[in-house]
This record gives sequence, C-alpha cells and structure tokens, in this order.
Amino acid sequence: MAIDIKDLEKKLAQHKVYDAWQYVKSLRETLGYMTVSYELLSAVYTHRLSTLQALEQEMLQRAISSGQASYGTSEMERTNLNIGGFSIDDVVFLRKTSMEFFHYARISMDVLFQIANAALLGDKAYDVDDKGLLRKLLTKLGGKPEFSKLLQLLDANKNDVRYQYLTAFDNYIKHIKTILITVKNSFLIGDTNTFSLNEFCYDGRYYPSENAIDKIQELNNYVTQTIEAILEEVLLQIPNCYDNSHRIQAIKYKQIFQETEKGSVLEYMSFFIEVEQDLSELPQEIKVLPLIIKPNDEIYSFDFKFDKIFIKKKGSTESDIIGCAHMKNGLETNEFYRTFTVTPCDLIEYYKYISTFKNTYSKITFNIYAMEGEMLFIKD
Repeated sequence: MAIDIKDLEKKLAQHKVYDAWQYVKSLRETLGYMTVSYELLSAVYTHRLSTLQALEQEMLQRAISSGQASYGTSEMERTNLNIGGFSIDDVVFLRKTSMEFFHYARISMDVLFQIANAALLGDKAYDVDDKGLLRKLLTKLGGKPEFSKLLQLLDANKNDVRYQYLTAFDNYIKHIKTILITVKNSFLIGDTNTFSLNEFCYDGRYYPSENAIDKIQELNNYVTQTIEAILEEVLLQIPNCYDNSHRIQAIKYKQIFQETEKGSVLEYMSFFIEVEQDLSELPQEIKVLPLIIKPNDEIYSFDFKFDKIFIKKKGSTESDIIGCAHMKNGLETNEFYRTFTVTPCDLIEYYKYISTFKNTYSKITFNIYAMEGEMLFIKD
C-alpha cells in the first residue's frame, strides 16, 4: 500500500484506537493475496496458450515430416503445473485461483470497513460480525460534518458497478455454490480461446459473461485504488474519532523480587492507574490496553491478562490506594481493549491481592516495554 503505514499506526496509537491496527495488518495481507491471485491467473493462462500453440506447431511439423501425427493424454498434460513436485491440471488451478481472487478482494473491502469502524467510532464501534456494518457505518459517519468526504468515498464505492459485481459474484459462488468459470481452448481445429466468468443472476440483477483476465485485472486495480483513497481519508480523520474517552493506555507497574541463592524470585507484581484527585475522573467502565510510543516512534503494547488494576493519586505510593478496576468479561473474549469495572477499595483488598499473587498467577505474560514502572529487589 502506498499510504504511510508507520504514520497510520502511530495515529491509531496516539488516539487510543489501536484495535484498528490488527485490521490494517490483515488488509495488507489480503490485498497481497488478491494481487498474487491476479498475477498467477495472468501468468498461468499465458503459459497455457503458449504451450498449446507450441504443441500445435509440433503436431503440424510431425504430420508434415511423417505424413501423420497423433496426440494423447501425455501431450495435453504439458499445460499442467508442477508445484512442489505435484502435477496439477492448469484448468483446475485457473478456476480455483479465480475464486480465491474474488474471495480475497471481497475480504479486503470488508476489512477496510472494519478499519473505518474501529478507528473512527472507537467505543461506539459496531460488532465485527454485524451483518449490517456498512449501512450502519455510513449512517453513523453521516452524523459528523468532518466525515463528509469519507462518506462520499464510501457511498461512491457502495454504488460503483465494479464493487457490486465483486460482491454479487462472491455471494453467488459462496451461497448458491455454482462455479461460474469456464476455461476452453481449441486444439488444431477451431479458434476458441475462452477463459470467462459466466453470466449469472443474483439478487434480481443480471450480470453478463466477462473475459476473466480483463475483468479480474479491472477489479484488482479498482480494489487497490479504492482502498488507497479511503484509507488516506481515514488517516486524516482519526483525530475526529467519535469516542475514545473510556480507553486507558497509560498503566504503571511495580515488581517486587526476593533475592535468593538461586537468583531473583518474583514475589508480586501490581498495576496502577493514576488520577489527579479521585475516582470521579474515571468512567464506571474503562477499556484497557497497555501501550507506549517510544521517542523513536516504536510502539509497544500487549494483551493485558491480569484481572485487577489498582487506582491511586498521581505521585502517591501503593499505600494510598483509592480504587480498583476489576476485569469484567474474563479472558475468553475478542476484546482488544479489555473492559474493567471501576470500584472504590482500600488497602485490605490490595494486601489480599499481593499475598495471593503467586497462587493466582502461576504464569505471567508481560511486555515491560509497554508500561512505565519500577522493579525492587529485596535481600534478606
């Protein structure tokens, strides 16, 4: 993608919508698969035509020199492909790869909408599996004048005949389960060279037959250019995100180690959110992803799998605990920013936490670069 990916990642992190980054990475991957599928189709079909043409010339020369010529399975299998020592019928490969092209092109467009959903709606984002995502996203974006250009781009894509063909073809082969790809070439007799996407009807609309290579090239270019244009506008609009007020990325830690003859042993590890005065500065539910942007613009984060974060005044010690954030939905969710419920608490709850830490957390996953904190080593 031509867009500055590092700048996009940094803006997502700065504006606490870093959950959109996972979709950006997926988009880069699916776009790559889409383009590779198109390039393979073009190369393999060119190889098929040139191989059949060379075989025709060979048969004609054989007929001229000997007065007769015949061909069988071994000759016609010359168009087959050798992939890792496995011989595959090139017609099968062309049909399979055509379907993969449409699959990855469609996924790329769907992932693009997820990026806009996560990056621009933040805490107001729709569920990733919402079947009405695009329609709802367009409606929501229409509520802010800052998103007017993006809304125009998304609307234009939705109404573009190329996007409509892409989604209709993908839906047809996925739901009706009929393969709409024909590969047929004359040999010695006739001049038929057909690699086509067959005509079909979907959702009350008729789509005529298309030359496969031409249509797939057209769609490949369209998807790539459309995604570039929309992603550029998303990048510009990230600061106008609907709502990221419940998100917390600044988490501090404290680790206490006991020095022994066998080395340092972790006694406990605590996590803290700091406030200026009291708990009223935080919403009742917060969404947590420890994240730091380093001076060199490197970004560090990790999936926070501890069920308690203690809250204290800025600059105070751990003896001044005023609250606790408890993980709400457990670990078995797709939450990127994990949801915590904020409640008041006192030192008794904190002491209970540290006294049972070793039994509660037998295995720790922790990225020291994603948080600020301190490590203390105690010697007997």
